[in-house]
Amino acid sequence: MSSYKKHVIFSLVFALPFFFQNIFALALSVLGSSIPDLDHPIKGRRVSLIFLIGVLILIIFYLLGLPYLIGVLLMILAMIFYFSRHRGFSHSILGIFILSILLTLLVISSYFLFRDFGADERESLALILAFSGLMFINRKILIPFTLLGILGVLFTPFPGLNLYNIMGPFLLGFVSHVILDLYTHSGVKFLRPFSTRTFKKGLGGFLIIIWIICAGYSIMHTFF
Repeated sequence: MSSYKKHVIFSLVFALPFFFQNIFALALSVLGSSIPDLDHPIKGRRVSLIFLIGVLILIIFYLLGLPYLIGVLLMILAMIFYFSRHRGFSHSILGIFILSILLTLLVISSYFLFRDFGADERESLALILAFSGLMFINRKILIPFTLLGILGVLFTPFPGLNLYNIMGPFLLGFVSHVILDLYTHSGVKFLRPFSTRTFKKGLGGFLIIIWIICAGYSIMHTFF
């Protein structure tokens, strides 16, 4: 099985105990699991395209007097991945939090922009998934991700736009990605830039135990 498929499946397993009724959050967890590998050299063309789209959005929105934060955020994300080494910053605990914050801001700013243009809540969420998929998702799973995500948000309830439902799935997606990479031969420098130590499956097992405890609590709280 291709690595990107493993990351997608594992991110869904990771997020389901917390967001099993929230299709939008599950889609965000898939995004979170797919984004870290944009630091790979073979993704350079994709990163350059993200930066260019950010520049265009910034210029056009500025000239039209519209909020241009979306363009700025895309440019920042692209620059982070352009200057990062593979399994570097985006796979570290600091990178996970910073990237999750930037992506949360991107989702929230996009949501309010679409609402200002007349889209309702569900339509705004669908547009966000379509746009984010084009930016960040592997081309081989783009169509199923987009179709299932859009149908999901259009026909299932959405608990609301808050940090738990937006940043939470991103964090889970990032962590699920890092855990799988911890089980590879090269491991991950998880504490970078504070430490250059390479972590492997020992940290992966610890993070899985933490997830099991949190997931168990979430399930108990939900059903009991």
